[in-house]
Amino acid sequence: MTASSATNSATKFFVCIAFLSLFSSEGCRRSQTANSNSHTPSTVSSATEPEEAKRQAQSLIDQGKELYKNDQDEQAVEAFKQAITYDPNNAEAHLRLGMSYAALDKKPEADDEYKKSIELLKKITQSDQKDADAFFYLGEARTFLHQDEEAARAYRQATKLKGDDEEAFYQLGMAETRLAHYPEATAAFEKALEINPDDYRASDAIENAKEGSQRIKEGKKHAEDMLKKQANANGNLNTNSNSGAKAAPRRSPGKPW
Repeated sequence: MTASSATNSATKFFVCIAFLSLFSSEGCRRSQTANSNSHTPSTVSSATEPEEAKRQAQSLIDQGKELYKNDQDEQAVEAFKQAITYDPNNAEAHLRLGMSYAALDKKPEADDEYKKSIELLKKITQSDQKDADAFFYLGEARTFLHQDEEAARAYRQATKLKGDDEEAFYQLGMAETRLAHYPEATAAFEKALEINPDDYRASDAIENAKEGSQRIKEGKKHAEDMLKKQANANGNLNTNSNSGAKAAPRRSPGKPW
């Protein structure tokens, strides 16, 4: 091999090495870029959009409801708290967070969340007086705070707006029962059973309401009987007293006794 051919061979060799290095480097850069993009959440930018945030919140609420139903109350609390970070004005999230706190015997925290939900629900019902769900949730929050008269009003409005809502009629009946409005409670339970004849809760509750109505009737009758007896006794006492008494002398006007 001549010196010239050796030089050409060496040149080709180094050119090939450089080409391969360049190709390899470009491939690595593409791979790194692809890997970097694959770890970037696709929802980061869209999650900041109001509608997307509300969807995220509702998804977390649904998860929290399942956790609560399965007595996983601590996990439910976290789910509802996350929902509120996405949508701070979500009244249902605050209400259900309060319910989860109550299940964990955290009454102050629960009451705070109920109050927050009431304020939000009042705004909703004021702006949209046909939102049956908002009135129902308002009734629930009022119930948990033992505000039975306000709860009954909210449930009643929910039943007017949504006449086939069995749960609203049942809860209305319970609120009326706590207020000792037994005829109204009975009517509400009857409506719930009309919608769902298999609702054993309403079947039991209606019996209690009817018993309450009967107790009130018996109480009124007993009170009336006692008043009559007392009136008769007073009448007899006055008659006997007057029959044996002497007439008292009248005092003449202007004269000393």
